[in-house]
Amino acid sequence: MRRWFVLVLLVGVLITRGDADLVSISLDSASILRFDENTGAFLGTLVPGGSGGLSSPRGLVYGPDGDLYVTDLFSNSVLRYRGSDGSFISAFVPSGGGGLSGPRNLTFGPDGNLYVVSRDTDSVLRYNGATGAFLGAFVPSRSGGLDNPVDLVFGPDGNLYVSSINTSSVLRYNGVTGAFIGVFASGGGLSGPRGIAFGPDGNLYVVSQGTNNVLRYNGATGAFMGVFASGGGLTMPIGLTFGPDGNLYVGTRSGNIIRYNGVTGAFIDVFVPAGRGGLGGSAFLTFTPRRVHGEVSLLDFVGDPAHVLLVVELRHPGETVALETRTMPLDSASRYAFSTTRLGRYDVSVKASHWLRRTLHNVLLQPDTLLDFTLTNGDIDNDNEVTLFDFGRLVAAFGSVPGDDNWDPDADLDGDEEVTLFDFGVLVRNFGSIGDD
Repeated sequence: MRRWFVLVLLVGVLITRGDADLVSISLDSASILRFDENTGAFLGTLVPGGSGGLSSPRGLVYGPDGDLYVTDLFSNSVLRYRGSDGSFISAFVPSGGGGLSGPRNLTFGPDGNLYVVSRDTDSVLRYNGATGAFLGAFVPSRSGGLDNPVDLVFGPDGNLYVSSINTSSVLRYNGVTGAFIGVFASGGGLSGPRGIAFGPDGNLYVVSQGTNNVLRYNGATGAFMGVFASGGGLTMPIGLTFGPDGNLYVGTRSGNIIRYNGVTGAFIDVFVPAGRGGLGGSAFLTFTPRRVHGEVSLLDFVGDPAHVLLVVELRHPGETVALETRTMPLDSASRYAFSTTRLGRYDVSVKASHWLRRTLHNVLLQPDTLLDFTLTNGDIDNDNEVTLFDFGRLVAAFGSVPGDDNWDPDADLDGDEEVTLFDFGVLVRNFGSIGDD
């Protein structure tokens, strides 16, 4: 099957492990706290109460830029903090922006935009992921019966899932249009759902606060699979996340952060007890972003790599829907870097104009992941193979330079700002090459 992504020939993959932090809202102190991901030891206050007007944090997420975005209930805003040290940057969504009222959790979508639960209006609002400009109500008020929403997540299928407290269900919406698809998960004793997350196994995990446990539902069908986690003092659970170790972490209103085996659901320990570092009432929690970076060798190219835009996709292994898409320029040394909060194993694909595509399967994302690639040149028409159609484009642009009527930058394969026999040579060498499906 022809695809518009590029083939990359892997010349080396090195994965190294560094440290990450567990980051949690502390409701009682209206602050954001950091804990060691391995031991649960308190590392410090990342965002103190009052910073940038923070008075009632309810949701948090790291953005594609590595910064931390926090919803504030009392000011009906989204505040932005530097991810490295927690210093205040700006009110990314100002008070009441777009009608935001009673904000709860938030997430960045595959399109790079920010999606925020607006509890008081029973809706999900969308904001430009770069500027914070209001883009509209992605899920209109009470669409599909949405009533008192709290959490949201984009699933492996690219659709949006939202927990609805007063209907004791998780509703599914089209991930592109926001149109209601149907009730995805309910039953199995689900009562007052709060946090929701897709696990490494692709199934949906839902906090059932009314029954003080975590329920598991089939990630494709929504069928109830059973009580996954309970016990260990789980009282008034709110948020949940899977950690770098594959285990499940649940924040509780009582203050404890409890860890469960990510495969069996068995209780492991109270990872962070209430009161440690001033923790009082853990709500939503996350881990600090993973840094993915490396060098991209552009074969048969003598131009400036800084003029090349690289597109990176992260997908669940074996899936075709992108969970994250990042577009970034290479630097002059042909290096790239980005941050992601996703944990576990993913298929990683890259794209750059007239290069072919390959997917690296089942890549384990660590706190620091180094991926180096070599890209094969010649796909002028961007159909993921080098054929006579590419020769046709090159012939049409032959002899041209920037400013000419027939100039085609994608036909300038070697990047020397003219289409010559050297570009023909690239096509001849790589003729017949095909990228991954």
